[in-house]
Amino acid sequence: YSNNAIRRVGVATGAVTTLADSGTMGDADGVGDAAQFHSPAGIAISPDGRALFVAGCSNHKIWRVELATGTVTTLAGSGEDGDADGVGDAAQFECPEEVALSPDGSTLSVGSRGGLRQVCVAAPPPPPSFAPIVVPPSTLGADLATTRGDASLPQGMVTFLVGDDEERIEHVSKNNLCARSPVFRTMFGIGMKERDAAEVTVSHTDLASFTALVDYLLSDKFDLGEEEGRAQRALDLRELAQMYQVPRLELLCAQALQESVAPATAVPLLEAAHTTGDGRLLAQCRRFVADHAAEVRASGGVEQLRDFGVAKGLLGDALDQVAELKGAMRALRVAES
Repeated sequence: YSNNAIRRVGVATGAVTTLADSGTMGDADGVGDAAQFHSPAGIAISPDGRALFVAGCSNHKIWRVELATGTVTTLAGSGEDGDADGVGDAAQFECPEEVALSPDGSTLSVGSRGGLRQVCVAAPPPPPSFAPIVVPPSTLGADLATTRGDASLPQGMVTFLVGDDEERIEHVSKNNLCARSPVFRTMFGIGMKERDAAEVTVSHTDLASFTALVDYLLSDKFDLGEEEGRAQRALDLRELAQMYQVPRLELLCAQALQESVAPATAVPLLEAAHTTGDGRLLAQCRRFVADHAAEVRASGGVEQLRDFGVAKGLLGDALDQVAELKGAMRALRVAES
């Protein structure tokens, strides 16, 4: 603020460098030391980390600073103390001091002595467009009909030993599994050791999830159980559906995940969607978090993240900030009405 400069501190090294500042108090756009500020105050960083937005208190302006080049440009404000809406230098602020960026990076909320204002940074990107999830009709009857007269199918039953504790799923028909899953068809195919095995070990999942997979293959039963934990069960079962190439079950799980997005589940599901590359679920969770920041924070959803590092703390702080800004905007609208 009193140095009239934008400076950077390397977290790992503590090295301090000046990103933009001429060394003289003033008011000038420019690159690096050609730029001039007078009492820069609040600061926010763009979602992609490429730009800073700075509230210039005594300049009565909002600046954009490119991190890669140190280029400083005036985003909004005439430089004159005032209170006028407008575009670019037609707008006026009274000592803007705080800025906060919307989650999509499109809008700055600016706190000034003249009240809370909004600055459009860029047109918000259109929300991702996804076709509705359509689950096709069951093929159970047709699949099981293929088992009649097929001499290549294995005979008999198999018992699965599931998970680290080798919990048992007893006496499952091999030929029915083969008719419903290409992976089981390969596993119990001619020349494979599992074809004649009475027991097969499955170590990559848990008993409840694998039982749900088997129940679906044998009867089309799709039951994720009680509401609590439903989202995680859908994630686990979808992973098995992908692994055993059961596309209809995968779609049923995707539907269930969409229906499970709520304050307590939005952040863990967002993390899971990012990890698995599920763009549809990721977009839905991001929108939900942005629209229900206070509820998500209060529900403890942030605490469920597996990554207990800096990112978790930053997300919690961001949700608090979004909730505070929305509350301030509601209060402003009430006051204006």
